[in-house]
Amino acid sequence: MSLKPWSPTRWFWGLVLAQMLLWFLLPTFVRHVTPMDSTEGAMWGQYLTWGYTRDPWLNAWLTRLALTISNNQDWSIYLFSQLAVGTAFWSVWRLGKIILSPWHALIAVLILFGVQYYTIAAVDFNDNVCEIALWPLMALYLYRACTTQRLKHWILLGLLSGLALMAKYYTALPLFAMLIFMLATAKGRACFKSIGLYLALLIFIVTSAPHFIWLPFNDYITIKYSFDKVDSYASLLDRHLGYAFHFFLAQLFTFLGACILFAFAAIGKKGQAREHDYLVDFNSGSGSGSNSDSDSDSDSDSSCNNSDQNKKQLNHFDQCFLWMVGLGPFILTLLISVIFGWKLNTMWGTPLQSLWGLVLVAVVQPDLTCAKLKRFLIAVITVSVLIGVGYSLSLMRKGSHSSANFPVRAIAEKMTTEWHRRYQTKLSYVAGPNKAVSYMARYSKDRPRALIDWRSTRSPWVNMDDFREKGAAFILITKDSPDPLQGFPDNIRAEYPNLIVLPVASISWLRAKAGQTPFYYRFAFLPPYNQ
Repeated sequence: MSLKPWSPTRWFWGLVLAQMLLWFLLPTFVRHVTPMDSTEGAMWGQYLTWGYTRDPWLNAWLTRLALTISNNQDWSIYLFSQLAVGTAFWSVWRLGKIILSPWHALIAVLILFGVQYYTIAAVDFNDNVCEIALWPLMALYLYRACTTQRLKHWILLGLLSGLALMAKYYTALPLFAMLIFMLATAKGRACFKSIGLYLALLIFIVTSAPHFIWLPFNDYITIKYSFDKVDSYASLLDRHLGYAFHFFLAQLFTFLGACILFAFAAIGKKGQAREHDYLVDFNSGSGSGSNSDSDSDSDSDSSCNNSDQNKKQLNHFDQCFLWMVGLGPFILTLLISVIFGWKLNTMWGTPLQSLWGLVLVAVVQPDLTCAKLKRFLIAVITVSVLIGVGYSLSLMRKGSHSSANFPVRAIAEKMTTEWHRRYQTKLSYVAGPNKAVSYMARYSKDRPRALIDWRSTRSPWVNMDDFREKGAAFILITKDSPDPLQGFPDNIRAEYPNLIVLPVASISWLRAKAGQTPFYYRFAFLPPYNQ
């Protein structure tokens, strides 16, 4: 395995495209249905509005676009996930090549192959995966805008920031970290005298304004969901220390895979300057804080040569950028949780770690030899294959209770067929718990609108007069609440006295093992007004 014919750019594109292809194909062939968040996004995407129950509009709109491209086939969801991951990798690569050398930029990208947020978790296209693409892009174009002052970089920064906020309000934290960075550096403060910054701000406002105009007309449902993350029932210690500490440990544990891969490049004997032992030139080529506006992927220091020089000293601007923009959102997340008692979901760390690899490489700056690089690249490929095999086997084993094996396609078909048999009309609405109605809205051929938790406040796209006139199918499924064995809540039966409740039914899990408890479901039908 010779590194000399292959530049860092070739390794980057070869391995990143292979990784994207792997994680596009695996869920396409292993999963029977899309994961829950992707399914919920598909349900939201049936109605193009400026906001939804949990998030602004970007996730739902992109999911709608994906399913439109594929004629409602699942594979397009997985394709969009990998486009997001690939965008993140490209952003880190471009930024790394500006601040460090191409070989170190490559390492900063490839160690992320060992982080589950970029492999297993990214299968579920959702708001977090949208942020995976947008946050590192924001960082890249902030750096480019500050160092080049070119309008195109400011325009892209404003657009990307607005889109990222429309993916999830959590984007406010990296934006705040970026503001702190600009105020803390002379080059950043100089940007406040540039028209480009204010053009970016204008584009950001225009991109996000429709959502905030929409909010007061829809009971501020997205903001209320965010405030619900403050858990008033947990103990004071849990709220102000426990949540943050658990999130802190969870993110460090998640990044452990990247650290292990990095060790293959960092640990080992320092090479000697010999003709037959090709060394990576650490300092040649790109320079720290380069203001070059080149967008090419050429490698000025791509070959392994016999230069053995000292570590690169990053300038103040680059150091502030890596620490404040790279780690700032993570630190701000912990501080907000400690101060306000914000309950943190581990998966919120999904977009946080994109620049961590770059920070790690920049701090350690290992001496690289071809032997180390070969060992590192072999480790990356091996780990990628092992993670993919492990993921596939975990879902394909008999008896797995993963959502990949939910028999919800068959249940949706039974529900729709029974509705047609009874009422000879299209099924326009489905009502029930979030998980159940998301899957029914996704896989019923009638594409019914979903009344989440039987509450119009959670489903602003539902006209309740039309709901009662056209009728609806009510649904409960296993692994949801309330359980189908418990039946429909008393308050729901009281609100809809003409509801026709069917007995609980069951169906085998997909890939079920002998004797496995079946998958239970229960239908109830609210007849159309004229029937």
